[in-house]
Amino acid sequence: MLASSRAVKNAGYLLVFIPQLMYVLGTYNDVPWLPVAFFFVLVPLLRYLVGNDGSEPNVAPSPVLIGYFRFIPRLYVALWVFVLPWTINYLGSHHLSAWQYVQLGVSFWIVASLNTAIAHEMIHSGGRFDRSLGMFLDASVGYFHFAEEHLSHHARTGHYHDGDAARQGVSLYAYALERYMRSHTWAWEFEASRLKRNNLPFWSSRPLKRALVPLAIATAFYVLAGWQGLLFYSVQVVGAAFSVQAITYLQHWGLSQKETPDLADFGFAWEDGCWMQACVTLNHAYHGQHHLSLRAPYYKLSMPPGALTLPASYPMMFLLALVPPLFTKVMKKRLRSWLENVDERAGMAREMSCIGAARIARMIRAS
Repeated sequence: MLASSRAVKNAGYLLVFIPQLMYVLGTYNDVPWLPVAFFFVLVPLLRYLVGNDGSEPNVAPSPVLIGYFRFIPRLYVALWVFVLPWTINYLGSHHLSAWQYVQLGVSFWIVASLNTAIAHEMIHSGGRFDRSLGMFLDASVGYFHFAEEHLSHHARTGHYHDGDAARQGVSLYAYALERYMRSHTWAWEFEASRLKRNNLPFWSSRPLKRALVPLAIATAFYVLAGWQGLLFYSVQVVGAAFSVQAITYLQHWGLSQKETPDLADFGFAWEDGCWMQACVTLNHAYHGQHHLSLRAPYYKLSMPPGALTLPASYPMMFLLALVPPLFTKVMKKRLRSWLENVDERAGMAREMSCIGAARIARMIRAS
């Protein structure tokens, strides 16, 4: 089966470049909504055909294969270094209608949001070069403090009062705003401690230096594309920040040492084993396994047997989270089923409908 082949999965990681390529080609050919169609239509349909990721992780790859795996995120950054100034130049050299700005902006937001997933992988890398690339990638979409904030995320996972798991009933909107504000506090507290420990002045702050990256990009948008360009980039910065909080919301919703101690063995995280999603995000959806093994690179992660899986794919769950009452109903039912039916956990994790729309509809009706 396609989704069970390790060789096919290794080749499938190249799909991570598709959103950026679609964005440029679609914009150039006056169909800027191609990345939107890719994520919310094509990917779910292909998931339905391909199914869940059943491939084995690359536990001991050859040096050549390791080089290939490391090359992929680096090439992604190189492509983004082309896409970003291309976007600025395009906005500055074309007169767009408000609707064209909206279409282009949504597509750009999807690409920028994927940037944060690839940057997350690189920041966890053992190499300084890759970590620097990851920090630049995050900073280029306005999330310049991610490296410091993320250390707190791992330290607080599973905490009930001050952790990153949204309590049941908390909406995505309230969670995103509150967590984003806290993320700056966490990042500055961590960096202030480092500066004090090393007797360094405040201008030696690494997040402060990285903040110059989005400032320089915003300036370029304004100089070359006017106030419309500056607004375009500013909205994207807000959108990327919201995406980071939304993904964290989906990955850790309702899971804590107090309420779900059984999930400690699964990293207090929800998983999603869809093959297409695993390829496009470099296994970012195997989040519990990542929490249990922080230094394991993406190609060594896989779906653990019996893990707690989301009822549907990330795009579908993101859309559902925009309607908090329905999202809460579905997630409560899914979590309750996993906790109460121990013998059925493996079957739940192997469910083949990666779209999940029909399953969500059944769960809402049953609630």
